[in-house]
Amino acid sequence: MIPEVEEAILESLRKGLSELIPSENIITGELEISKTKSISLLNTGFTIDEMGIGGSASVKKEEIVEKFDSDGKKKDFELTQKPLRSLMNVESPIGTIKNEPDDYSADYESGKISFRSPPEKGKEIVQVKYQIARAIGETRNLKFILKYSISVWANDLKEKNLLTLEVIKILCRKKDELVSRGIDSMRLMRGYSENEKKPCIMEYQVETTIQVEMLLPPIERIEIGKIGR
Repeated sequence: MIPEVEEAILESLRKGLSELIPSENIITGELEISKTKSISLLNTGFTIDEMGIGGSASVKKEEIVEKFDSDGKKKDFELTQKPLRSLMNVESPIGTIKNEPDDYSADYESGKISFRSPPEKGKEIVQVKYQIARAIGETRNLKFILKYSISVWANDLKEKNLLTLEVIKILCRKKDELVSRGIDSMRLMRGYSENEKKPCIMEYQVETTIQVEMLLPPIERIEIGKIGR
């Protein structure tokens, strides 16, 4: 469901069980019972709770890369968006860095770049990398409550029980590390096995928070007028 969450859990299991089971046998998706030993992590459901909204506006930088054709004569090129000072880099031809103000000048208000000498003729011969400011009006925290099943399989019943117990121990020991990877909590809800020829299944509840940034819409017009009495 959430790749970062699943990779954190898988990585903990692969490291902790490295002496008991090959890392390639610990996977996401359906359990591979054709192998002597295998463990799978499968998302079985989720719910979302909107925790809160932050209303303070902030600015986030976004990187833009633009390429331009040259006729070998023109010196001026206009960016599609207003860049922040200073440009990250200007290349012409691509791979050859140009320097400001020796090779070009930039008008940051209009977004126009003026070369001292016309770039050589060619398609996409000029590349400009720059940053723009994105206004963020608010952030929303989405709390995901995820349900995961961890299935453990081994041909030998004793080994299956040992692997199951080790999975529980590892995920308990790795709680602090999982928190640092964005997993707020991970709780074992129940475990079961229908019989010795079936895998042992543990059901976990995993909680994580994802922050959603809400962009401010552009201001199209500002009107000033008298307030009626």
